Amino acid sequence: MVDDPNYPIAAPGWAAIDQACAIVHPGALPHQFTSATAYDLDSRNPLPAVCAWETLQGHWHYVTYGLSELFEKSSPRLDVSGFGFELGLRLRRATGDETPPLWPLALLQGIGHYVMSGHGELDSGHVVDLGGPLTGGDPATVLEGVVCVPDPQLGKVDTGFGSVLFLTLVGLARDELTVMDGWDLARKVGVVTELAAQGETDPTRASWRTDPRRATTFRRYELKILL
Repeated sequence: MVDDPNYPIAAPGWAAIDQACAIVHPGALPHQFTSATAYDLDSRNPLPAVCAWETLQGHWHYVTYGLSELFEKSSPRLDVSGFGFELGLRLRRATGDETPPLWPLALLQGIGHYVMSGHGELDSGHVVDLGGPLTGGDPATVLEGVVCVPDPQLGKVDTGFGSVLFLTLVGLARDELTVMDGWDLARKVGVVTELAAQGETDPTRASWRTDPRRATTFRRYELKILL
């Protein structure tokens, strides 16, 4: 790894994430956003990097680097790398957009800071209430929280430092957060899997509970009628 010009510093964990993303986004070069204050919890950007790929499905796919171990093994569990997961966000790419929007970087760095500060690890079905718009208000959105679901393409990989699960964050409206409070994790993942195509977050959408095309599906999960 030291001899690889792409990794002048030995970074087996970083390379494993790169390889996993290269498999699902063949030939695509990511937009890479690195932090000058990596691992500094006094900073708003403690994650070493976030990359964004333009996908064949018409999305921007953001992936974090740093919640798993990138450079060396230091955590006590040999089978899990760091916290055991990295975060992602899938955002529909607007026609003509050549660079990914920047607000997802603040979202991913913010939740990364939350995890690294000891507030708890995340897993499939876990919900984070942001207490305000997930975009920071620009663009305007009714989405004020996220739920974690397994990334539909990346899944889980082994990095040599242990396994890493890729969790996609899917935005939720305030009324969805309220209703889903108390649901079991599998039910949260199930409803999102049905309603959010490919794990996509659409900040322009209305609540699923008032969307004529999706309200029936959400209500079915609300009533625990699982097919």
